Amino acid sequence: MRKIILIFLSEINPALANELRNSLHETFHRNIETRHQVTDLRYAYDSKRKQYISPRVLSRLGNIRKDRDAMILAVSDVDMYSPGYDFVYGEADISAGIATLSIYRLVNGEDGIHATPKVLQERVIREAKHEVGHLFGLGHCNSATCVMRTCTCVEEVDAANGGFCETCALKSNNSQ
Repeated sequence: MRKIILIFLSEINPALANELRNSLHETFHRNIETRHQVTDLRYAYDSKRKQYISPRVLSRLGNIRKDRDAMILAVSDVDMYSPGYDFVYGEADISAGIATLSIYRLVNGEDGIHATPKVLQERVIREAKHEVGHLFGLGHCNSATCVMRTCTCVEEVDAANGGFCETCALKSNNSQ
């Protein structure tokens, strides 16, 4: 059974990290290995955009990945983007079994207001489930309350109920 490796690329609140770990375990029924690997992400920094390039982070993670039977979710607090997008909450390389999750815009909403710890926790868990869902082969969903919905703003992230719709839950269970 494939495990999920949760790598923290920046300092994350320990309570948030613990809740994220527990939620992923509960949702995907996998062992969750946690690694605190605060690292220098300058290699992925785009000085013109003042953001970090998610595909570069994915590529680096792919180069250091030793356990081919594990999936990796790398969590960071920096603002990330992918070519063609203004920003991304996360990105998955399904074939490599690796995903990124940026909590930057989940903390700092488009309105500039910082999320409360409870709201931040809910957002991070939803987006983590979304990215790991991709690693289990799930695509984007049209249901407004499913975590596999494509979200372009925090209001859409907040609208997700924190779980999979019936269709995605069935697909998720079949792929695990």
